[in-house]
Amino acid sequence: MRTPSRWLVAAAAASVLAGCSQRRPRSVLWVTFDTTRADFLGCYGKKTARTPNIDRLAAEGTLFLEAVTPVPITLPSHSTMFTGTYPLVHGVRDNSIFRLPASRTTLAEVLRGHGFATGAAIGGFPLVRSSGIDQGFDFFDDHITIGLEDYKGDRIQGLKPSYFEERSAPRVNDAILPWLRQHAGRPFFAWVHYWDPHGPHIPPAPWSDLYPQDLYQGEIAYADQSLGVLLDTLKAAGAYDRTLVVFCGDHGEGRGEHNEETHSMLTYNSTLHVPLILRVPGQPGGRRVVTRVGTVDVMPTVLELLGVPAPAGIQGRSLVPLMRAREGGPQAAAPYYAETLSPRLSYGWGELRVLFDGPYKYIHGPRQELYDLTRDPAEEHDLSHELPAEKQRMERILAAFVARNASPAAGDAVREADAATRERLAALGYLSAAGQAPGATKEELRTDGDAPQDRVADVNLWTTVKERLSEGDYLTAKELGQELVDRDPKNGFYRAMLAMAFLGLGQDEAAVELAESGGKVVAANEAVYQEIARRLFNAGGRDDRALALARRIAADRPTAGAQYLLAEMYGRMGDRKTMAAALGKALELDPNHAAARMALAIHFAENGDTARAEREFRALLAANPRHAPGHLNFGTFLLKSGRKQEGAGEIRRAIQLAPTYWKAHLALLATLIDQGETAEAESVFRTLQEGCRDTATLDQAREMMRHS
Repeated sequence: MRTPSRWLVAAAAASVLAGCSQRRPRSVLWVTFDTTRADFLGCYGKKTARTPNIDRLAAEGTLFLEAVTPVPITLPSHSTMFTGTYPLVHGVRDNSIFRLPASRTTLAEVLRGHGFATGAAIGGFPLVRSSGIDQGFDFFDDHITIGLEDYKGDRIQGLKPSYFEERSAPRVNDAILPWLRQHAGRPFFAWVHYWDPHGPHIPPAPWSDLYPQDLYQGEIAYADQSLGVLLDTLKAAGAYDRTLVVFCGDHGEGRGEHNEETHSMLTYNSTLHVPLILRVPGQPGGRRVVTRVGTVDVMPTVLELLGVPAPAGIQGRSLVPLMRAREGGPQAAAPYYAETLSPRLSYGWGELRVLFDGPYKYIHGPRQELYDLTRDPAEEHDLSHELPAEKQRMERILAAFVARNASPAAGDAVREADAATRERLAALGYLSAAGQAPGATKEELRTDGDAPQDRVADVNLWTTVKERLSEGDYLTAKELGQELVDRDPKNGFYRAMLAMAFLGLGQDEAAVELAESGGKVVAANEAVYQEIARRLFNAGGRDDRALALARRIAADRPTAGAQYLLAEMYGRMGDRKTMAAALGKALELDPNHAAARMALAIHFAENGDTARAEREFRALLAANPRHAPGHLNFGTFLLKSGRKQEGAGEIRRAIQLAPTYWKAHLALLATLIDQGETAEAESVFRTLQEGCRDTATLDQAREMMRHS
């Protein structure tokens, strides 16, 4: 919300602390902790917290006690942070079904335009490059799935994950630290995102042992250790004392408050209140600002501290006056906006929009609520009936804000997901049969649909089923999944969750019957039903039944994944012509479907059409340059074509991309032995001996060396 000058601290410039250095920071390190509540950090008063590195930043910088995010969801929250605009303007309202439009100007783009090196490493799938959040970064590492392949280099098959793909904080550090060391001597902007506090909560020892009854707290402590490594790296490189450090949470976690276990469905402060700390080199530390601020304010604040002009259209305000004002009571707080449209987009329920103004917080939706946060910070006493005039005043202000800021350009953020993304979304329950397409968003205050406050218990049960599936507790998942299906028998996603539990218990027949009786295949259950068809086919003797289910999936869901499933079956049945036709259809639906492109290239190679095979391999790697199996298979193709040097280079590239890709190591060993490169062959063999734990692969390697 644009901030009138009357809301700023009039005497801020006159109250600058004596002795504050005016030397501007040279670089910026911005660290975001996903799903992190402010009240779970030591510097915010949590007695049992083990967050010494976050606490150190607070001691050296300015801590904002009342910072709020405009949306309790990862991608839209980060989009606000890095554009200084609300979701109404940048258009991103949820994860994955939206993309930050290229028309929005990000902090990285601004700083790159002023000569800063820009680099980022992220920890969770909602922020991968396809989300658009990479705009302005010269270096953007989002390779979070490298651990999802087995020792052969094949993607691990099995139940589709019920959570977003992620990588741990130390692996995020592995991605960003070399870049940080390389650019520490010049102005840089580095963004580091730790996903760990997001569910599922699986911290390693000793954090799992320190917090056996609260693994969420253990995840925060685990990520804090990686933050310490990051800060120490800056110190070792001599850059810490000239770097502005921003620490921020993107949203909180319900943890049972207001009956919400996780986040995204409700808009209470359990998920909207986030930690925010700014450490400015040369300025006094240990300051605490009690005035409410927003994450929408951080971008303009960073730009002012750097002395870089802010682009037009920013809605946040600079917090520099608050940071420099003498400590005391709260200053006049600006109004702030928040929302969650996810209940409507995912379930077809109502949506919630929020206004913070002074001591009051107004929640608009199918059920309106009003709270006095000064007297009731836990939001336990709804005042909407006691203070109708105040409720009406805030509703008018909120309606005017929404109408004034509704941007036609925000529609550019609606994203047509590719096949791989659709599979992930289906496994997560996004856009269920009852949900609404993103394009259906109306920028107005609405009261239709079920109140999310009344339906959040369904989401809690769904979350519990996901957790049990993730932990391998399929029996409990089956019992609770059946309860979900009983509540809403037509919900395709609930049926898919129950089918996953059946598969986990080895009750394939029950899963098949559920799939066969489930009516039309929809996005919410397509991925699981594909897995059921694969298992049925792999069981042997059930090819006709499996093929019938696969054909039904392809008829109901014309996706590349469905066609690829048919191609797999036809290929194993020996019908190579029909297999090739199915692969062609898959690529018509999704030209970047890597598995289909590679299978088609191999098909042409096996049938002697080497020119077409090479074109397909090159198209595969042009679209997916980090696809290690593609490099290995292309390398093998080149070797068979007599192009030994090129082939060996492709195999080496596969190993470079995936160092534990043992199938590629084995292929390189065979190539080196064939070329008489004895010394390098022995080195590759030692690597296999030291790292590979698969007996069959090691036996093959020993046999090769024995005959070399």
